This record gives sequence, structure tokens and C-alpha cells, in this order.
Amino acid sequence: MINIFQPNLGNEEIKDIEKVFASNWIGRGEQVKKFETNFAAGLSSDPNKFHATTSCTEGIFLSSEIFNFSEKDEIIVPSISFIACGSAVVNSGAKLVICDVDKHTLNATAELIQRKITKHTKAVILNHYGGFPCDMEPIMELARVNDIIVIEDSACAVKSFYKGKACGTIGDMGVWSFDAMKAIVTGDGGMIYLNSEILMTKAKELLYLGLSPKEKSGLDKLTSGNEIWWDIEINAPGRRAIMNNVSAAMGLAQLAKLDKAITRRKQINEIYSEQLKDLDWMLIPPEIDKDSTSSYYFYWVQTKFRNKLANYLKDNGVYTTFRYWPLNRVKYFNLNENNLSNSDYATDSTLNIPTHPGLMEIDITKIVDLLRKFRP
Repeated sequence: MINIFQPNLGNEEIKDIEKVFASNWIGRGEQVKKFETNFAAGLSSDPNKFHATTSCTEGIFLSSEIFNFSEKDEIIVPSISFIACGSAVVNSGAKLVICDVDKHTLNATAELIQRKITKHTKAVILNHYGGFPCDMEPIMELARVNDIIVIEDSACAVKSFYKGKACGTIGDMGVWSFDAMKAIVTGDGGMIYLNSEILMTKAKELLYLGLSPKEKSGLDKLTSGNEIWWDIEINAPGRRAIMNNVSAAMGLAQLAKLDKAITRRKQINEIYSEQLKDLDWMLIPPEIDKDSTSSYYFYWVQTKFRNKLANYLKDNGVYTTFRYWPLNRVKYFNLNENNLSNSDYATDSTLNIPTHPGLMEIDITKIVDLLRKFRP
């Protein structure tokens, strides 16, 4: 079966992990700090605004805490979003409000968001679908005028740029994912970006037991001559959701490969688009604005024969899927939202097909041939 997602791993990761083992310290340390710094550098951003955590989901849940979502607030989330976005809002006690998406990019737009804004709207959690950047300028202007917090779910959009600025660093907060299927793989892991130094301090406290980032370790106190070096104080009840040196070592090796991997993803996307553009029974992804770039994490086709196509490909050894199941169709959220025509179209017609650096030319040829031979 040809995988739809696949990690890009090799001896480089093993060698970097061996160095961590040899150091006798596998917890959070210098490797994590270096990973944060190098990740920020790849986005041409200030490393002090980045902090590694255990998952992108942790970052999404964290957003509701640092921005103090409460039951009086409404949080707008695009219908086609990862389930953690909806869960984080519901868990905070705030009201989950769903907006429609563009039927072809599967991204929210300023116009669609504006339809859902009320006097209670506190934030919007955007999703750069499959690495395809949202049109951020009008969204940010809408947020400014209405005093709305903008959180960017950039889980699939590492090194996607909107008019020269990295997705995830345009709004008030950004989050990225490094799980087992992403462009950067650390087993599990995530990164947060915060534009506010005050909020970053709060985030670090919440992610590490409520301890101030300035709190000295026992070893630091010992070497400073403290008579008692084991005392601690906290500023808030926190949890332990910090990245460790083993994951960071993997991440550093992955970062070194990232540009090459994205170039390969782009090549695969271009092959698909060139070879499939004349098929009149399906649509291919729209072109990205010339001033922006994508991580090319997803490649998707749209057809009214989607389910038949998915099963045809499966029967011929090609795994496909649809990401993400719309939040308004998740029964747990109990959302009585029926005016989502674009989302409904996308949900019933969109199919993600394999696109990752591990695809061989023979795999790509097979996928293209199968699509061209498919008879609706």
C-alpha cells in the first residue's frame, strides 16, 4: 500500500539521538533550545517568541488558557479544522462558533469569518489547510477592527509563507505539529509562537509545573552557594508539557532536511497538477498567490465521485483520506449549524492523495495512471 503520509527518517536522526544518550541528559536542555532557535531562524523570526512543547494539541489547549477564554466568550473556528481546536474551545467553557470555508482552498476567509462575529467574539482559530496559506491581510484587518485574537493552526504549514511572512507568526499565536506524520517528525512534539513576551512567560509557566522561567534549578542554586538548594515556588498550577532532548535531536536532524523535503513535495504537487489538469470529472488545488509559498503538505482533488474513487484507489494499493472531518458533523460538539454550503461541498468531494518525500517515481506514476484510468 502506498502511504499517504510517511516520515522522512534516516541515520542522521539516530546519530543525533546517540549524542543525547551519551550526554546522560535526555530531558529538556541544550538540544531543545537549539531546536527552538533553528526553527525560528528557518522562519526568519525571533527565537525568544518560540517554545517547544509535547504536541500541537497542547498548544491549542494552551491558547484558551493564556487568552483566558471563558463562558461569556465566542471563539470562531473554521468548519474544516482539526478536532483539537473544537475540543480546546469547548473545554474552556467558551462557545464554539463555526464559520464556513472556501470550497476549494478549504481555508476560512475574512468575509466568512465576519458573518460570525458578534459582540461576544474573542478569538478566531485559523487553519492553513495542508500548508496553503489563508489570505491573512484582510483577516488581520478584520481582527484589528473588532479587537479579536488571531490564533494560527499551522500544524501542516511549517515554512509556508504569506507575502514573505511565515504562517504561524502573523497573528497573536501560532502552533505547529511534529507528530509521526508531519513534515518535521519528532515522534510527538509541537511548537508555539507568541508575539507577547508577557504571554510567553505565562505559557512557559503553564507548560512546566507553574514554575517561573527565571526559577533557578537545584544545581544552579548549589553552585551559587545556597545553603538550601531544593526549595521551589510556583506562580500558577501547571503541568509538564515540555519537549525533551531526544525529540529535539530528531527535530534538528529533520530541520536540516526540511528545505529539500519541501522542494520534493512541491515537485510532486506540480507533477500531479500537470498530469491531472485535463480530467474533466475532478478539480485540482487552486494555485497559490505568487507572493506566497506552501509547505505542500496536502495534495487534494475534488470530485462528486469521491467515495468511489477512494475505494478504487484503495483496491489498487493506494491509501487516501479526507482531512479534516468538519467540526459541525462531530456529534459531541452538538452544533446545529446548517448554513455551511462550501464546507458541505468540500466534505463530500475532497480526497487527499499521497504526497511525501518518500514517494518513488514508480509510485507517482502509478497514482497518476490510476487516476487517469478511473471511470466515474
